[in-house]
Amino acid sequence: MDQKPNPVYKDERYGQYRELLYYYDQEGKFDKRVGFHGEPDRIILQQAWDMFNERIEDARQKVLAGKVSPVAYYMEKILADPMNLSMMAGIPIWKVKLHFKPYFYKRMGEKNRKKYAEAFNITVEQLDNVE
Repeated sequence: MDQKPNPVYKDERYGQYRELLYYYDQEGKFDKRVGFHGEPDRIILQQAWDMFNERIEDARQKVLAGKVSPVAYYMEKILADPMNLSMMAGIPIWKVKLHFKPYFYKRMGEKNRKKYAEAFNITVEQLDNVE
């Protein structure tokens, strides 16, 4: 992936990337400042995002193959886990796990579809149609 770095984040003088850092000062008070991190930090962050993108794509492929429901794909897309999704949607975790299976997803009521769509910040139609 040969992308040019965003000039807003790159400080050409130092060859480092600007980042907002939170820290405790000498008086023990919480403070923030702009700091610079070098290439190793950027590489680590890029590897983490690459891993997330692989998980999202894997979930998408499983949905297209009919192995899991769109709920599993959208959960990966927002970087959530079943417990977080349960709390966000207001659906018990055991039902969330059932809704990962296409059989139960197809029989899910409109009320739960709306809850999932709201949690994922999408429409009900988008929930049913994975890109």
